[in-house]
Amino acid sequence: MTKPRELSLFQAAEQLRRGELSAEALLLSCLERIEARQPEIRAWVRLYPEEALETARRQDRDSPRGRWRGPLHGIPLGVKDIIDVRGMETKAGSEAYDGGVVEADAPVVAALRDAGAIVLGKTVTTPFAFRDPSETRNPWNPAHSPGGSSAGSGAAVADRMCLAALGTQTAGSVLRPAAFNGVVGFKSGYGEVSVEGVVPLSWQFDHVGTLTRNVEDAHLLWHIMRTRRTLDWQSTREKLPPVLLPKAPRRIWRVRDFFETESSPECLNNLEGVCRELAATGVEIVERSLPISFAKVRDTYRMILTTEAALFHRESYAMRKHLYTPHLAELFEAGLQVRAVDYVAAVRHRSEMREEIAEILAGVDAAIMSSALTSAPLPDTTGDPLFNMPWSVSGIPALSLPSGLSDSGLPLGVQLVSGPGAEEELLSTGGWVESLLAFHDAPP
Repeated sequence: MTKPRELSLFQAAEQLRRGELSAEALLLSCLERIEARQPEIRAWVRLYPEEALETARRQDRDSPRGRWRGPLHGIPLGVKDIIDVRGMETKAGSEAYDGGVVEADAPVVAALRDAGAIVLGKTVTTPFAFRDPSETRNPWNPAHSPGGSSAGSGAAVADRMCLAALGTQTAGSVLRPAAFNGVVGFKSGYGEVSVEGVVPLSWQFDHVGTLTRNVEDAHLLWHIMRTRRTLDWQSTREKLPPVLLPKAPRRIWRVRDFFETESSPECLNNLEGVCRELAATGVEIVERSLPISFAKVRDTYRMILTTEAALFHRESYAMRKHLYTPHLAELFEAGLQVRAVDYVAAVRHRSEMREEIAEILAGVDAAIMSSALTSAPLPDTTGDPLFNMPWSVSGIPALSLPSGLSDSGLPLGVQLVSGPGAEEELLSTGGWVESLLAFHDAPP
């Protein structure tokens, strides 16, 4: 018999709504898994099981009386520990930051809780969501990294500790952990989901995203989280959640350039196989080069990131320098030396990248490339975010799908991206590609 924690978010929500599953049983199933696996995987920095169980039992009492919170009623989620949750500590993975027990939910968390979600606890992040590895391990093989910086969220979802989790991405910290952990990662376009109540790394690049088991779940969470919500869950409790309508794409742009020259053979072979499957169904694979502006994506990212990170941490860093990691110290020192004219030039270049990529993407249903340069590396690194960085810098929607396993049994992923404002279309295409790939493996 399938344990409740094995269900997708959408499946569990349907069973809860029909009375076939209780919120308490679902939560206890997740807690059972956490108790068994947390000592090895270390996906959680703080858990709040008593509070979560109290909420689940209250929701179960309310359900027979028609007090349905919304489409996430009874669904246990994890939240990355740079995002504020009322009544929980925010530590951002560092002793240099003391957010304490916060008094208000970040808007994105408030939206999910308004829809009935139950926050199980805070998932591990790398210090201030930067490049230093965390203690979390990959559930497919604990000798490998789960990626960064949404390491805990990716590992917890993959290992069936919760049904979905929030992550954040400044370069590649939703899409890369999704690929390394064999789950779906989605970030909408810049500004589509509020980053208020999130400890910033770069105001220009920070996105809140989701780690889920499938595209349908990512679609549901996006509709609830987005700033311009499609439905008012508070006033329409009985209204069914928006349904994902997978649609076969006609034209997909295969992005080559550095996405292939920098790729490992196993990731490139996996991408080749996916493109062959797409072509076999009649999808036209379009070939064209990236805009010239993308050749400077690393430089643009670095210039803006260092400046904005240094600004946010300037006072704290001056007083608590010894509590920051060497990588963060290097980042801040570089940012404090940036000239204003160079920062403005980088911001202008970012706008140019966004305009040029939007023009190309307007002529296709999506673009495709590998989600990461390699499969999950050893835990002394979180992996290179190069393949995700362009979509964070240009602020366009991006989706990572699990697409196979390496010879060593580690997950591989492909990315789909679309133009600004085309989240619904991207998720629709992604749902169709997901069904074509039919990846249903889970950690052993």
